[in-house]
Formats: sequence, C-alpha cells, structure tokens
Amino acid sequence: MAKLFNQGVSLTPRQNYERKYKAARSNLLLVVIATAVNLILAVSGSGTYFLFSAFIPYCLTTFGMVWCGRFPPEFYEDGIENYVFLDNSVFVILLILSVLLTLLYLLAWFMSKKNRVGWLIFALVFFGLDTLGMLIFNGIAAEGIIDIVFHAWIIYYLVVGIIAHNKLKNYPYEDEPVMAYQNAVPQAEVAQEAEAAPAPVQNSNIIRRADTDVKHRVLLEKRMFNMDICYRRVKRVNELVINGYVYDEFEALAEPAHTLEAYVDGHHVEAIYNGTHSIINVDGQQVAKKLRII
Repeated sequence: MAKLFNQGVSLTPRQNYERKYKAARSNLLLVVIATAVNLILAVSGSGTYFLFSAFIPYCLTTFGMVWCGRFPPEFYEDGIENYVFLDNSVFVILLILSVLLTLLYLLAWFMSKKNRVGWLIFALVFFGLDTLGMLIFNGIAAEGIIDIVFHAWIIYYLVVGIIAHNKLKNYPYEDEPVMAYQNAVPQAEVAQEAEAAPAPVQNSNIIRRADTDVKHRVLLEKRMFNMDICYRRVKRVNELVINGYVYDEFEALAEPAHTLEAYVDGHHVEAIYNGTHSIINVDGQQVAKKLRII
C-alpha cells in the first residue's frame, strides 16, 4: 500500500517502523468496531457475526440472551415453554460486562496514540487471554478455524507494532529521511542547479530525545514535509518537538508570549505563543493555529 500511494519514494526504516505501529493500532480499532457491531447484532437476535471480534464480550452477551430467553422461540429446539429462564437482570449484567470489556480495547487504542506502547502491550495481553478463552471454549475445530486465524492475525500485528516502536525509539536520527526517485535528473542539470541554489541551512542542534512517557500537554501539532511537529508543555517547559526530538525549549512558570524555532531538512519551523493562540509556522507560512483557553 505504501508504494501505491508513494510512487517514486521509498520509505526509510524510521517511516517503516512508524507505519507498522500505526497498522497495529488500526487493527486494534478494527477489533473494537467489530466487537461493538457483534454485540448489537447479538442483542437484536440476528444470526450474523463479524470477524475480527473479541470472543469473550460476544460470548457473554450471547449467553445472557440464551439463559434469559431473549432469542426468538424457534431458536429453542424443544419449545420455549420447556425452558426455565433466568431473570432478565442477568442479561443486563452480562451485557454491561461485555460493553466494559470492549471499552477497555477502545481505551488501549486511544491511549496508545502518542506512542504509549504500554497500552499496546496491555491490548496484546488482553486479546491473548481472549484468544485463550476462545480456544478453551470452542477447541480447535474446522468450523472455528477462521476465528482462530483472525485472532492470530490481530496478535501478529500487535506484536509487530510493539517491536517496531521499540526499534523506532532507539533509531539514529541521522538516517531520517532518505528518498529515491524513479526518474533520475541528469548530472549536468544537478550541477547547474547546485551552482545556482543558495547554500542549505544547517539543521539546528538537537537538545535531547523527547520523553514520550512523561506527563505533558500537547498545545498544537502538525505533520508535513515528513516532519511530525509537536508544540507541547512539560511541567514548566514548552518544547518544540520534531520527529521525536526536542529542538528548542522555553521555561516559565506563567507563559508569556514566545517563539521556539528550528531548522530541519531545509525547513524553518516555528512554534509560537502570542498570548492568545498557539501557532505553528513552516517556512514563514502558518500551517496550524489554536486558541489557548488556559
């Protein structure tokens, strides 16, 4: 898919790791959506079932439907009048438990957004237990092989995403980014352009790698020109973070108007607080703006 939408450009190792982490989160979101849809279908009495769903939440809801006589009469082979059903409150409790379990997956997806890989690990353990429960309950049978394959699919992508995050965290900044173009420019044209072009501005010095685990508040963020730009506040320090590295910072207990700036890959990036708004400028053009309430 990357080559389809990025013809002429090869991904760097860093971009590849980022893509794998995002793919893991996308598959986790797919689990949340499929599970929610299946719970709705189960409550409505439909016989339809979506793949990629978590097993335990769906199983609990289905049990509640069966035990409390909420399926259509034709579902019960011996006739519905020959069954003794539990109180409807049992179904309500099991449905609430199913929803809470599904919301835990949604929480893990949401909290893992800022490269908080611990939540992806939580989702992996949680979904692994779900898979174990499915295997214990259903066993390994031909009719259940598709469910097993799709559970293995999700587990695989979560593992790949976690490994990619750990490699990305320690990957050298100097390897970012490299592009390969399909149509090479003749050497004579390259030399001529090099003579006419002004000398490139040197990249600003990196202060440190941005701590992703520290508690922080994102003031504004923008992605463009292969740069993930984040203007954030950590305790009393405002930081300009680009591709996971702090390039400029400003410390103050109460924030006055200020500007943080950096030169990265020939682009001039500014993070500005003017007293009322957070602003990100790239090469002198405003690309993001947000009103600051506090």
